[in-house]
Amino acid sequence: MNSFVERLKDPRSIVCGVTAAMADKFEWSCMWTRVVCAVAIFCNPAMGLLTYFVLALVLPKWQNHVN
Repeated sequence: MNSFVERLKDPRSIVCGVTAAMADKFEWSCMWTRVVCAVAIFCNPAMGLLTYFVLALVLPKWQNHVN
């Protein structure tokens, strides 16, 4: 269980990269952001997947405006 929690906390992980970038942008906990996103996708897979792809397109634009 400890290795699973450590993997959720690791922002370099390729899995859930969008949520890691979102957590970094808003200074949220990477682990809890991933957990909330996983629950949202589990409850409504179509909407969760659509949101994930929209964030994948929007987050790079947010990062360009900050720099």
